[in-house]
Amino acid sequence: MERLLIEGGTVLTMAGPEAVYADGAVLVEDGRIVYAGPRRGAPEVKGARRLDATGQIVMPGIVNTHCHAAMTLLRGYADDMRLMEWLQTKIWPAEAKMTAEDVYWGTALAAYEMLSGGITTFLDMYFPADPVARAIQDTGIRGIVARGIIAVGGPSEALSRLEESREAFHRWNGKANGRITFMVGPHAPYTCPPDTLVACAELADELGIGIHIHLSETAGEVEEARRQWGKTPIRHVYDLGLMRGRHVVAAHCVHATDDDIAILAETGTGVCHCPVSNLKLASGRTPVSKMRRQGVAVGFGTDGASSENMLHILGSEMRIGAIQAKELEGDPAVFTAYDAVSMATIEAARVLGMDAEIGSLEPGKRADIVLIDTERPHLTPNHDLYGLIAYSALPSDVTTTIVDGQIVYERGRLMRMDGREIMARAREAAARIVKP
Repeated sequence: MERLLIEGGTVLTMAGPEAVYADGAVLVEDGRIVYAGPRRGAPEVKGARRLDATGQIVMPGIVNTHCHAAMTLLRGYADDMRLMEWLQTKIWPAEAKMTAEDVYWGTALAAYEMLSGGITTFLDMYFPADPVARAIQDTGIRGIVARGIIAVGGPSEALSRLEESREAFHRWNGKANGRITFMVGPHAPYTCPPDTLVACAELADELGIGIHIHLSETAGEVEEARRQWGKTPIRHVYDLGLMRGRHVVAAHCVHATDDDIAILAETGTGVCHCPVSNLKLASGRTPVSKMRRQGVAVGFGTDGASSENMLHILGSEMRIGAIQAKELEGDPAVFTAYDAVSMATIEAARVLGMDAEIGSLEPGKRADIVLIDTERPHLTPNHDLYGLIAYSALPSDVTTTIVDGQIVYERGRLMRMDGREIMARAREAAARIVKP
């Protein structure tokens, strides 16, 4: 039995605002948490590897609810453009040149970056599925694979993507000690006609998995939906039956109406909030606080590195998202630091339907844990732990990232792969796919 004892740090469990232990301990056995609380109350253990966390925060792994991981290869390639122009003239043509090996190295680079900033789980929508799953396996991160499905090439293209999704599910779902799982990934209503969306729902039911989709990301998308179907994208998808009786994770939902929010709440649809990407693309501001007041689970997502540029929740999405939520409603008290940390951990896990397994440090859950060094000038002094994490902490403050009880990143080093090789391979692939 493998045992790991993390002791001496400030343990923030996210089991509730008060569940913080200044001189705490976390005991892990065979990848699961056995104890999280005050060090004085920790059980006696023999043969455990001991990790001294003095001067550090010990918290649950951060959850990235929406990512296009291999788009790390397009980081900085097409900045300062409008969304549809960006997609149609730059991103989609470059992606058409990507090989499966390119996707593998781009995803590995994303995993390296995310682990370095304390992200232990991510939901990815990209293509093809096999290299994404292989990169998850090799780097040690936890990932949900949603093979992007579009029908712009006609029904036959959609059918082939659905079949690829089915085959990849049977090859990879549950592999890497359960770190690899799947969702069905229809890209959006504007790239998937109704028959494709219905086929995606049927595949999700067949495989017993959820659905990940982009919804109401831009004002133009909503206007076009009203023109074409006489309703918003969220109402359109709801009326098709996609959101009924199955777990759906919706990215962005920037232009959600009150009726849309009621639908999200009624159906238990989780929302991925990507504030930096939305701001950079001038897509708008998601009504996060209004959604949460209605009972909608909302978690932070990075989107892809070609729009957000960085794949970090800490110091990026969390900080900017919290500030934006306050500004949107004109009330600094409407969205707290605890809300921000919750949306990066336990609430994000709830969005993905994984809160029984991850998102907090509680006995029985998977041991996905992050250590943050507080011995930094920008983290001194510490009047409020949640405020420190939400508003001051940076990805570079992360010293150790643990997934399934295994240390996969420690003090600048990716433990299971050579980080230098990943970056070199990614540079080679990026240069080729953007070459005219």
